[in-house]
Amino acid sequence: MSAYTKPIIRFGLVTPAIFNCVLLAGVAAGTAKLTSVRAEKELRYDEETKRIAGMKVLEARIAPRRKAFEDQKKMLGADPGQLYTKILDTALPRYKDIELERSSLIFPQDRGKVAKSVKCDVIRVKASYQGGIGPMQESLLQVESLMPQAMLEELKITRKSDLLMKRPDYLVIDTTHACWKAGEARP
Repeated sequence: MSAYTKPIIRFGLVTPAIFNCVLLAGVAAGTAKLTSVRAEKELRYDEETKRIAGMKVLEARIAPRRKAFEDQKKMLGADPGQLYTKILDTALPRYKDIELERSSLIFPQDRGKVAKSVKCDVIRVKASYQGGIGPMQESLLQVESLMPQAMLEELKITRKSDLLMKRPDYLVIDTTHACWKAGEARP
């Protein structure tokens, strides 16, 4: 080897080869990093598009029911005593007097068993009915499905017979509901 070949090999071949290998390793590392960042962003994008598609499906399912939700909000904000009476007045005319008849409807002033532990305004409704158990169950179902804030506090069923009224056997049903007004808290 001559005096010229050693520096030529060292600086002409080895140094550029090492530089090119380092450069190639840097490019490979950068490409791997960019590929992982791209894959992560594509995954996030796919998740976001699926989430948006799911939200559109939910919105399409909920949109027709929005009116009913607004009606429920109004119902929860209404006076429970008047609402209870209104529901019963629409449910009871479907039955004949012998099937189901409301004999009394009072609003006691005491808080009752359930209302003592509740921190909002509660109205209690005591109602008495005469008739059969089937129509009574249907009317209670009507009240409790249209009034989510009504809770049956007490139910008492007794059997009576009244030969003067030409009712040999009928039931006397006493119910007590605790109804609260949504959104009002007691101090």
